[in-house]
Amino acid sequence: MRRKGGMAVLAAAGLVLLVGCGASGSSNDSASGGSAQQPESAAADSGGKAVGSQAQPKAPAADQPPVTRAIIRTGSLTVEADDVEKARQEAITVISGLKGQVASENTGDDANGKISSANLVVKVPTTSYDVAVDRLSALGKRLQIRQESTDVTEQVVDVDSRIRTQRASLDRMRALLAKANTIGEIVSVESELTRREADLESMLAKQKNLSLQTELATLNLTLTSKDTPPVITEPDRGFLGGLKGGWHAFTATFSALATALGAVLPFLVLIALIAVPAWWFRRRLRRPAPPTAPTQ
Repeated sequence: MRRKGGMAVLAAAGLVLLVGCGASGSSNDSASGGSAQQPESAAADSGGKAVGSQAQPKAPAADQPPVTRAIIRTGSLTVEADDVEKARQEAITVISGLKGQVASENTGDDANGKISSANLVVKVPTTSYDVAVDRLSALGKRLQIRQESTDVTEQVVDVDSRIRTQRASLDRMRALLAKANTIGEIVSVESELTRREADLESMLAKQKNLSLQTELATLNLTLTSKDTPPVITEPDRGFLGGLKGGWHAFTATFSALATALGAVLPFLVLIALIAVPAWWFRRRLRRPAPPTAPTQ
């Protein structure tokens, strides 16, 4: 009986130990499983957010107005016309019809006083530049054309931005000037204000120049007539020819002598101013002394 009771006690104790180990192991497993699930859930949450952030489309940017390109167009055109004077009048009419203007003009005449060549620098709206070239080319035979376009959009945008910044700076300087108390502060602020106003005026002038260059295209128009054979004159012979040649030689020689005399004359005057007083002083020293009366 005692042996059976001891065996029962040992079996009960072993069962208690097994149950305790299983409970602790299950508790540890559950704790580790919970800790492992937390990172997974955190990773899932972060991954979900990341995926969600990638899947979500970005808000569209506000529609910005398209940038207007600022282009400076220049060119030159040479046209051969049968009647240069008539072609010149027609060219002026074409430019006026396109709301342009003639900036400068230079004409040349032939031996008969008729206009044989004309050079016009015209300015037309940039939008009408191509039309002007086509119409002016139709005045005769186009001999040469050169066209050039320069994009100054960045310069225009930069100048506009600097002007806005400079105006805001001037407003701040005027506010500081209103708050200045001492004479030193007033003088300092006024000096800086004057400098910034000068910078603003310079930028405004540059802005105006760029605006004029982009709004009006410049075209150099040259009108020429057809080549005419040169007039060859026979040289004079005989007595009149010799007389004319001698006269030309005489005038050329006299002109050369006059030029040489004009070049030497200043030196002669200088030498005279130095030599004459020296000669007079030397003569005065060599003059004999007056005889003295004999003593008794």
